[in-house]
Amino acid sequence: MTLRYAYFPGCSAKGTCRELDVSTAAVARRFGLTLTPLENPGCTGAREFRAISEELHLTANGRILALAEEMGRDLVAVCDTCLLNLVEANARLKRDAAARAMVNRALAPDGLAFRGSVAVKHFLWVLTDDLGGEGLRAKVTRPLAGLRVAPFYGCHIQRPPSVQAGVLGRGADTRPALDRLIEIVGATAVPYAGASKCCGFHVVSTEEKIALTMSGSHLANAADSGAQCVVTPCPLCHTVFDAYQPDIERNRGRSLGLPILHVSQLVGLAIGLAPEELALDRHVVDCAPLRRHMAGAAAG
Repeated sequence: MTLRYAYFPGCSAKGTCRELDVSTAAVARRFGLTLTPLENPGCTGAREFRAISEELHLTANGRILALAEEMGRDLVAVCDTCLLNLVEANARLKRDAAARAMVNRALAPDGLAFRGSVAVKHFLWVLTDDLGGEGLRAKVTRPLAGLRVAPFYGCHIQRPPSVQAGVLGRGADTRPALDRLIEIVGATAVPYAGASKCCGFHVVSTEEKIALTMSGSHLANAADSGAQCVVTPCPLCHTVFDAYQPDIERNRGRSLGLPILHVSQLVGLAIGLAPEELALDRHVVDCAPLRRHMAGAAAG
């Protein structure tokens, strides 16, 4: 059975992190997942819309949800911040009749209405929960044996507490989804301090040194714990860790050289997709160490 979803990539996956959109599409094709992009969905507003106007926040996100409802499909996001906005708005509009009426008045001229008929999921959860361990393992042709991977969740995928059912496993396996995914593709999840903290992205434009200190602490802890790379479900975290890693190294006075992978790239490598299909060449931090590891594992 084909799993079909409405797809909201968000602005990062279409801009600064285009490799995320490219690799997500490649992985989805390999698993037979249908991700249909929403037409002209707009923006979830990062966290700025909500700070300016609750009505703006609910209307912008309600519109995106209404577009998914028109498709009759659950909505998949690949950004932690977009996910948080959509999850919060979906829950609020389902329970709050007055807020729902306000949003639907704004959407009516476009022939849209929020009805509360879809769920919001991260692509990570589609892989770990909808496909599940067996579905994932069935496509793994190049296990990442011996690769030590530091999972970095970031803070937004863990909020609000009502989404923890998606972050944690189903049934007896209550390990975080990213740790489970790393194990399924044959790699080793590296525990380290800071894996579930904030990356600092949302202050990097105003307090860069604070952001670099925060993110640098997490990366240093991962490196000191033996990680060979980091994987994150959030393109904003990816941007701080990858694009700003040279600045982080200068700030800390040490070399790190940790490749930062999107979830779809980690899975793509394990299911046999070529680095070019995953757009690994778009990264600031060279992913050559990953290629060397894979080449050595294949030769062994």
